[in-house]
Amino acid sequence: MTDEPAINAAIDAATIEPRKYAKIDHIALAVIDLEKAVHLFTNVLGFSLIRRRTIKGEQTGMISAELEHNDIKFVLCQGTEPASQVSRLIENFGPGIAHIALAVDDAEMTAENLAEQGMLFDTNVIKGAGLRQVFSSRDHNSGMCFEFIERTGEEGFLQENVQELFSQLEKKGAF
Repeated sequence: MTDEPAINAAIDAATIEPRKYAKIDHIALAVIDLEKAVHLFTNVLGFSLIRRRTIKGEQTGMISAELEHNDIKFVLCQGTEPASQVSRLIENFGPGIAHIALAVDDAEMTAENLAEQGMLFDTNVIKGAGLRQVFSSRDHNSGMCFEFIERTGEEGFLQENVQELFSQLEKKGAF
């Protein structure tokens, strides 16, 4: 007796175009206390604090800190009130990984290809000068959310892009 679903899954996997992720661009962490997290990363682990941001949506907000050591980047995020996306993420999944950003050559094409494979997205492609980003919906089995980021000159994060991300997630009610 053959196992048709397993055979079909193997055939489907063999026909999927290989993904082209260059590297992990950064990891965003949802934290309960931003100052304690910044202290851990800077004073204990030796990361440099690059910048802080305050983002305000129509109803909620977020504060964040970008940290870097060599080519390793973390973005620490804290909600500013219980209804904030970050606060809701922590309430539902606990503190930890908010998303992992994978560097790609073409954010739009990556999103199209992954959508064809069944991946859902919480944002449209967010376009900024030298930076394009798109964020998957959170997988409720693993708790994972992915960002696919295309950099064409911008090495950091644009305030406008972060604000647009926050606005799109707030409108969708996503975290």
